[in-house]
This record gives sequence, C-alpha cells and structure tokens, in this order.
Amino acid sequence: MKNQSPLNFANQDLRNRSFQRQNLIGADFSGSDIRGCDFSYALLRGANFKQVKAGQTVEHLILIVSVAVVVVIATFHAVSQLIFSAVGVTPEEPAWVYTLALFFSLGLVGASSAIRGITSNKSIIKRIATAVSGATSAALLALFYLHGNAATLKNPQSAVMTLVFVAIVIAVVGFYSTRGLVAVAVGVAGAVATYGFTFLVVAVASAYLSTQNYVWGLLWSIVALGAIALLMIALKQSVKEITSTFATSFRGADITDANFEGAKLGKTNFSGVLRSSRS
Repeated sequence: MKNQSPLNFANQDLRNRSFQRQNLIGADFSGSDIRGCDFSYALLRGANFKQVKAGQTVEHLILIVSVAVVVVIATFHAVSQLIFSAVGVTPEEPAWVYTLALFFSLGLVGASSAIRGITSNKSIIKRIATAVSGATSAALLALFYLHGNAATLKNPQSAVMTLVFVAIVIAVVGFYSTRGLVAVAVGVAGAVATYGFTFLVVAVASAYLSTQNYVWGLLWSIVALGAIALLMIALKQSVKEITSTFATSFRGADITDANFEGAKLGKTNFSGVLRSSRS
C-alpha cells in the first residue's frame, strides 16, 4: 500500500508552498514539482529530492519580468529627460545647481547598486545600500513625474517636501526588503540610473578630449571606466534578482545527506545551507 505518512510528498504539485523551519528529516519529495517552495531553515537531513522540479514558476517569472519592464521604462524615460535637460548647462546659469544635484544623485545610485551586488542579503550594508539606491531613484522619479524639470520648478518648497517624503518611505521599505519584488524594482531602477550616470561621465570625458584638454579628459575617462564597472555589477545583480526571486529556496536549511539525484534545480537558492547534499 502506498505510504501516506505526513512526510511523504512524493509525486505531488507543491508549487509555492512554505516548509520554512519545519522538521522534514527523511521526508520524500521525489518526483514532485517544488517550484517556488520555501524550505528556508528547515531540517531536511536525509530527505529525498530525486527527480524534483525546482526553480521559479512560469506565473512568477511573468510577474517579475512585468514589474521589471514597467520600472525600466518609467526610470529610463525620467532619467533620460532629466539628463538631456541638464546637458549644456553652464556654471553661470541658475540651473547649474540642479545639474550638480542630478550628477551626484545618479552617482550615488550607481555606487549603492554596485554595493548591493557584492554584499550578502543578510548584510546590514546591503540593507543600507538598498535603502539609499531605492530612495534616490524614487526621488528622481517623483521629481520628474510630479514636478517635471527641476530647473523650472514653480514651487521648490513643495517639491522638496514631496521628494523627502517619497525618499523616506522607499528607504524604509528598501531597508527591510532585500529580496522579492521590491528588490527587483530597486535593482532595475538602480541599473538604469547607473546607465544614466555612465552616459553623463562618458559625455564629459568626450567633451574634454574633443577640445584637446587631455589631462581632464584622461581623469574623466578613468571615472568613466569606474562607472562602466558599476553598471556591469548593477546589471548582473538585476539579472540575478529577476531569475531568483520566488524561486525554490533552501536558504539556511540542513540538507545533510539529502538526495538531489536527477533534480532540475534551475535557480534554486542554496545560500547558507548546512553541509552539502549528495547528488
């Protein structure tokens, strides 16, 4: 007679179920669809995951990609318009201060996005970087979509209050959400903003070199290389978050002697697992 014990999950559709922190020692998941399941910090010693299908569900992937596309389009439009409005502004013009603020903001997002890409999810540094990147990106979006070009603001005080409010809200949300859709949105917005920063730096370097001002041209070229490096890290992090969000997670689980023979693991999260599983 087929085993119907509580630890028998063989050949079942278990998509998106949570087994977080459960005692599943010796459990049988063989042949099951465990895409989107959360096994974080579960006890899985000797568990059987032969022939399982892990990773993301198609529905979740569509949702994540849709969010990413919307954020990319909104951020690219806003950042590109802000940049083009700042191009050609000279230090003698009143709008120069807004150009410097834009340059600094994009650079801050670029640095924060890169830090997000080289730190772990548990790190307080990553939480801070996510908060800073999300808050700054959100402030830029709010500036453009709610107030238009910063150089032509009719009510600067109201704009500043709006930006501060938006930045604080997103900073708090970003600090406590280093994974999930919030992380995806922050990541792709940060990558687009970093691209904008790279564009600005390359434009400045090219301007100096074209006027044969080679010293400043060389210095800005070095900064441009650094900006390109930040962009690559930000893009890599965004792809990682898109492909791993809502995927099967064994984060922090004890999978000693667990059997994953023939399993289709996809982008399964094995970060912080206790001991290694056998294949």
